[in-house]
Amino acid sequence: MRSILILCLVLAVGEAMRDQSIAVKGRLMCGDKAAANVRIKLWEEDSGPDPDDLLEAGYTDSDGSFQLSGGEAELTPIDPIFKVYHDCDDNFISHEYSKPNAQQAEILQDFSKFSKPEERPPMAVEHQMYDYRQAEEELHDELFAIVCCPHSIGFDRDKIALVDLDPSSETFCTTISEIILPSNGDEPGRINWAKSADSLTEMNKLVRKHIIVPCMNSGKIYVIAFEKQQFKIEKEIQSDELTRKNVSCPYAVRSLPLKGAPVHVSTLGDRYGNGKGDFVLIDRKTWEIRKKSEPAFSPFGGDFTLQPRHNILISSEWGHPRLFRDGFSPSELENVSESFGSRLHVWQISPPKLLQSLHLDSFDGSLVIAVKFLHNADCNHAFAISAVGSSIFHVHMNTLTKHWTADRVAHIPCLKVEHWQSDEMPALLTDMIISMDDRWLYVCGFLHGVIWRFDIQDPFRVTLNGKINIGGVFDSFPEVRIKSSNAMEDRWWLPPETRSFARGTKFRGGPALMQLSKDGCRLYVCNSFYKAWDAQFYPELISDGGQMVRVDIIENEMKLNDRFLLDMKGQPNGPFVIRDMKFLDGDCTSDSFL
Repeated sequence: MRSILILCLVLAVGEAMRDQSIAVKGRLMCGDKAAANVRIKLWEEDSGPDPDDLLEAGYTDSDGSFQLSGGEAELTPIDPIFKVYHDCDDNFISHEYSKPNAQQAEILQDFSKFSKPEERPPMAVEHQMYDYRQAEEELHDELFAIVCCPHSIGFDRDKIALVDLDPSSETFCTTISEIILPSNGDEPGRINWAKSADSLTEMNKLVRKHIIVPCMNSGKIYVIAFEKQQFKIEKEIQSDELTRKNVSCPYAVRSLPLKGAPVHVSTLGDRYGNGKGDFVLIDRKTWEIRKKSEPAFSPFGGDFTLQPRHNILISSEWGHPRLFRDGFSPSELENVSESFGSRLHVWQISPPKLLQSLHLDSFDGSLVIAVKFLHNADCNHAFAISAVGSSIFHVHMNTLTKHWTADRVAHIPCLKVEHWQSDEMPALLTDMIISMDDRWLYVCGFLHGVIWRFDIQDPFRVTLNGKINIGGVFDSFPEVRIKSSNAMEDRWWLPPETRSFARGTKFRGGPALMQLSKDGCRLYVCNSFYKAWDAQFYPELISDGGQMVRVDIIENEMKLNDRFLLDMKGQPNGPFVIRDMKFLDGDCTSDSFL
């Protein structure tokens, strides 16, 4: 449905004191109907270092009419921008899944409540933010966490552990229970629960009993039952089952919030270790791999994110598993376009169909390590980060044309250094996390040792809000220095000079993976991403093991909690590193809302 905007711009510029003003007046229509109660904003865009200015914000009235105005004192003529936060396309996309007939009825029934527009939840009038502080229980939902702990050297078996995060507990920052995986060298990737809540309010009510553990090196997938703080392996999907389907290297896990819907696991390679982006679908009743209706895959695999309401899946590209399993070589970093993927793929979930491939810059978008939708199911916005390119992309859809676009909204430049492996050091972005209220984006630089916090309330105008230093190359190798030439540049992205330590212990390595509490006040940070990368940049992680620390966010300030430290050094049968983590009642990365 087309959106028709009727408006009138009036610009008045005063010569004295260079005061300038702008006014916008008009009526917003969706087809032949008035678009009432639509969020609108009037901005003044600055081309220099100053941030853009919000002149006035408001809503359209009952007949779609509106009027905004504002002024600024500027040296040059102001550049006004009028923004409308609205989606006129209210058609619901029906979902069909290729499944056994007995389960098809359950899925269709689950979707039926959204089949009629008048029965659907109201569409967001703007980039809606969840008020997730309303329920007091949200403050206590991460008393325990399940963490993934690969053996750092690999001569012994990896484990999954339950750790105590409650500061008032006698077992604070210790392992409560654990399960040892049956074989050596599994190298678990990104773990996740087999079930997903369909909304924020249902997260605490959902009974989560099984966690899916994909293993990047062995090619196995474990289904681990969890009940009464104890683990049990319920199913072990052998690598041969994936090889027969010509896939390998399972990495990330996501689930749809529907009865009978399968668990999606992304795979990064074919049977020979060459790049191939595909998925295996695991039945949640039998834990068997389902047969897909149609073969569909991309040249490279990686992370992915789901938007069930719009029947959309976006996947990213890494590279050839046979290459990144050995770390980074200078030739690969010099020829990124040949070594790594630089595309995002937009898929229809069911029936599976590739809708569009977004080609990013071969350097800025090289090795897209993570991609995530906003939590608000009405929004068609997502963010992605690249590891080698060290860039942040805003991914969004034009609701009229259904065309997707990826805009680079931030870039972390390489640091010019001396006494390191190279003359330039990339940030090597390895993880990002979006707060539950869709206000903040946290991004970690594995080599720079920095976590940046960006304001994404307006996803088209991402701004830096804060940063904190946690480890990094400069802490691990004091001889490495930043060249003075960096001092002449904008310093917003440089590592902070202030450093702190949890319990007086140095943070080995750099920030690699994160998890955020649902109230947005506690950010948990681990220092291992992939053992080949750990060994290449931080050998101490392999010899001494991994760690997890906590960053407290108080009144927009990020501060390392000096009491919280989970250290795997000296663990029996270790050392182990700490990889991914999940809260028992769900977290900012566990669910795909409907």
